[in-house]
Amino acid sequence: MASEAVAHESEHHAPPPQVAADVIAQELIATTTGATGRFKAWAWILGILSIAGIVALIVKFIDQGDDSTKWGYVAAMVSFLLSLAGGAPMVAMAPVMAKANWVRPITRIASLFSFAGVATLIMLIPLVAILPPLVTEGARRRTVWFMAPDYSPHFWTTLGLVLLLVTGIMLFYSAALPDFASMRDHSTGWRQRLGKRLARGWVGTDAQWRTLRMRIGMFGTFYFFILVFVNFLISTDFGQSMVPGWRDAIFPMYHTVSGFQAGVAGVVIALYFSRKYMKLEKYVHMDAFWSLGRLLFALTLLWIYFFYSSFIVFWYGRSENDIATLDLLIKGPMMPVFIAAMLLIWFVPWWILIWNKVRRGTGAMVVGSFIILIGLLLDRIRTFVPAWSVPPDQIHEKWLKVIPDAYWPSIFDVLIMVGGISLVALIVMLMTRVIPVLSVWQVQEFNLLSKPIKYIRGHATLVAKPD
Repeated sequence: MASEAVAHESEHHAPPPQVAADVIAQELIATTTGATGRFKAWAWILGILSIAGIVALIVKFIDQGDDSTKWGYVAAMVSFLLSLAGGAPMVAMAPVMAKANWVRPITRIASLFSFAGVATLIMLIPLVAILPPLVTEGARRRTVWFMAPDYSPHFWTTLGLVLLLVTGIMLFYSAALPDFASMRDHSTGWRQRLGKRLARGWVGTDAQWRTLRMRIGMFGTFYFFILVFVNFLISTDFGQSMVPGWRDAIFPMYHTVSGFQAGVAGVVIALYFSRKYMKLEKYVHMDAFWSLGRLLFALTLLWIYFFYSSFIVFWYGRSENDIATLDLLIKGPMMPVFIAAMLLIWFVPWWILIWNKVRRGTGAMVVGSFIILIGLLLDRIRTFVPAWSVPPDQIHEKWLKVIPDAYWPSIFDVLIMVGGISLVALIVMLMTRVIPVLSVWQVQEFNLLSKPIKYIRGHATLVAKPD
């Protein structure tokens, strides 16, 4: 059995104390009960905003369902919610596959974002109905669907998003079986009945543990592949194919990587509030934020790399297609939004996260994460709103000859965007009342594999590596 010592520089980063297994189960399961007044108030506020957003989406579809140029902000929200809710579960999967010990308090809260894929699916429904078919009056618009049936983008995008939602939920359930068994043994009322039904006779045999780890690896792999596939479909079918002459092989990967960045930022925010208001400092130690900070910093640098790799092709190409694309997405009416997005998604977070003291704390990390999410939303707006502003009768041209004016959001667009974000937050909040926000068995496993020790003049955690 190998082991490693993770050093800490001060008492602030001292490893958590050892806690008995029964105490861990009881304390974490207790977080699902006794909702505070603050929690209920926020749940009501988010619920009302979510309903208002759904109503606005329905009214907009009835009133403007025949004009695709008015749906750019909804397309931007589909992309944003896919990045946030779809990218968050990967925060848990990649470190788990690398056998990182710090990720144990994070896996559950990251997997809860899978349920928020419902919000993305709701937003997608009217957008699919409005998306132009591949062939109009004998003219086929430029897409990746060569010689495919007319409604291939509509079918495959919807199917891909449904598969992503189902796979994410199965990934969550596969890792939650031991915790449902803990709820069966340590809770009462409907939570105990729910735990008994969903635990499916879990008692923790060697065969059950082997099967659990196999399922986590299998569904995690499937989830990654489907997530990349859905990002490809959304970025091409709902972005590039709406603009004549927009040819960019890097944009789908740019869209995916920025989604991972949003997922990490969302997990940082959720973990911070869970730790603070559920009194989980004993289990969510500072190493988790330190490691997330380094991951977020790396993804922030990757964003500018992929953006520059895409931008430089258009800048030096200088063809009619390239010039029209730059005028529409960067230099045209959306230039102020583009500048704000670049500052908030790259420059400001980079300047914040570059400091070790920031990455080893929590407050500035959360501020940086909020800034990144705002910047990502602006980046999605500057990409998808101009794309959907192109009139349908110009989609079949070789390049865009007339740059459309900027389309600013209506009251319905604002309600839809606020409602979509609120629905994601509400779903994650409500799920913390169904199952512990931290994985009981993974926290217990950390206790078994780690030991607090003195290291020179500071503290360290000695972590065993059983496999």
